[in-house]
Amino acid sequence: MLIAAGAVAFIIPRNLTRNHRFMSFAGRRYLAALVLGCVLASGAVTDPAHAQAGDDIVDKRSDLDELKQRIRELQKEMSRTEADRSDAEKVLAASEREVSRVRRRVMQLQRERAEAEAQLAGLEREQREAQAGIASRRDELAQWLRRHYVHGASDGVAPLLSARDPNQIARDVYYLEQLGRARLSLIEGMRAALRETEQRTQEIARRRDRVAALEADQSAQRAQLELSLVQRKDAVAALSQRLKTQKREVTTLRDDEQRLARVIETLVQRARAAAAREAARLLAAQRAAELRAAEERAAAAQAQARIQAQESGVAVAPERSPERTPARRAEPVVGEARSSAGATPTGVRFAQLRGQLRFPVRGELVGRFGAPRAEGGTTWKGVFIRAGGGADVKAVASGEIVYSDWLRGYGNLIIVDHGGDYLSVYGNNDALLKEVGDSVSGGDAIASVGSSGGGGESGLYFELRHQGRPLDPMQWVRLN
Repeated sequence: MLIAAGAVAFIIPRNLTRNHRFMSFAGRRYLAALVLGCVLASGAVTDPAHAQAGDDIVDKRSDLDELKQRIRELQKEMSRTEADRSDAEKVLAASEREVSRVRRRVMQLQRERAEAEAQLAGLEREQREAQAGIASRRDELAQWLRRHYVHGASDGVAPLLSARDPNQIARDVYYLEQLGRARLSLIEGMRAALRETEQRTQEIARRRDRVAALEADQSAQRAQLELSLVQRKDAVAALSQRLKTQKREVTTLRDDEQRLARVIETLVQRARAAAAREAARLLAAQRAAELRAAEERAAAAQAQARIQAQESGVAVAPERSPERTPARRAEPVVGEARSSAGATPTGVRFAQLRGQLRFPVRGELVGRFGAPRAEGGTTWKGVFIRAGGGADVKAVASGEIVYSDWLRGYGNLIIVDHGGDYLSVYGNNDALLKEVGDSVSGGDAIASVGSSGGGGESGLYFELRHQGRPLDPMQWVRLN
């Protein structure tokens, strides 16, 4: 049995898309080439629908790659935006701390200024009291000076000199001396108080000016920092908004990516189904050609026999249409499978299972790979396993069902894709237990033994293929 190389080759990438959901650009071109070559590989006429399907898949995958590239670029921009926002937030935090420090300093200066103003008010009050005392004493001095001017230097001395008691005179002189000293001390005290008051006034003025200058400076710094704080807050807000926009765009692109992936998956499934149908059609056409060739050879042999009989004068039996007898009965038995397929190791490629597989069903093996069939017309591309009807047909390894339908010459046929361009083929089944798209494991029952497809003997026809070429099952499967 020959499966179209293009159809088989197209079926295989299904496993690749399962493990690697999105192909590279080269992989898409390879897929398109396989789709376009689906029928060309078997010599049939190219199906425009298949070519169109391949182009659609390539275009959709190209759009998907562009979406994925845009998502990656946006993710990089988001990372940079996150970093910028983080830096801006750090600067903003430092600015806010500095604003807080300046505000504390301004409040401290305000308290110091209030204290200084309170002290200034006290000093001014003391200064007013001192000025009032100075004014009173000044009036007193003015009166003394006026009397001194009017009466001369004798003012206050004459009464003392007119006294007759010397002791009294001495006492009066002493009092007069003390009074003069008190007046002089008063004058000096007044002068000192005036100087001290003036100094205090100047010092208070300087402190007030300094505090006012510091407050003005700190107020300016606070205003500048608050302006910078507003600007940085605006920058952080802009970065946050930009980040939100990028995240929304990434979410939208991812939704688009998922939708496009579903479209691609649908196209791949349709193309796979079309390839499977094409492979089935080619198999049926080949089988029909083989049967026609066998009939033509039989008819030619009968005609030759009649001619020879007529020439020898022997009666010739009337011509009958050639009957299709079960050719497999004349085929040699090459072995016996005493055990059927079971579970296979997981995570192992099919190519690594060579020599470790089991046949799908137990029974006698008929037909040697590559040898001519007894019925003529073709060679054995697999092996026929004689088995009782209804026995379970088991998958030789894990894979996915890519064909499950009736096919002329092979009856109920089921094909399993094992990945890596490897297929296993099971024909002449009585019932098919799995459908296209089902995943199976080694040892799973996928069909039951029968004699469908026109065969007169119950059993299973079994093939292994790689990239559309048949493989010798005896090199892959152990008998026992």
